Amino acid sequence: MKVLIVSSSEDDVRWIANILGEEEIVSIDSCTNSTDAIQLLAVNQYNLVLSEAYLAVLTGFDLKKLMDSFGYDIPVLFFTDKVNDNTRKEAKYAGVIDCFSTDHLDKELPSVLAKIDGVQA
Repeated sequence: MKVLIVSSSEDDVRWIANILGEEEIVSIDSCTNSTDAIQLLAVNQYNLVLSEAYLAVLTGFDLKKLMDSFGYDIPVLFFTDKVNDNTRKEAKYAGVIDCFSTDHLDKELPSVLAKIDGVQA
């Protein structure tokens, strides 16, 4: 499986990469903003996109809209430190599989990955 991580925090990227490594993910690319993510999506085949929901300039929500407009049919998961019911509802409405807190990333990410059809390594 090939995963793209979009986060302004290098610490979050390392943490997510470590969690994904435990899940035997094949390849991980990362970038710090949605603009770079769109460029990477144009030249690579990803099975999953993990994006910070509230990135500067173009948010994760904007990234999802751009992905949809370009026809990318790739599962997207959001993470943020500001998860609440409204964020989850907005993410679901945008077509995002799930949105979870960075506080619980190590517990929630593996269980979410297990539920996504076709995303297992």
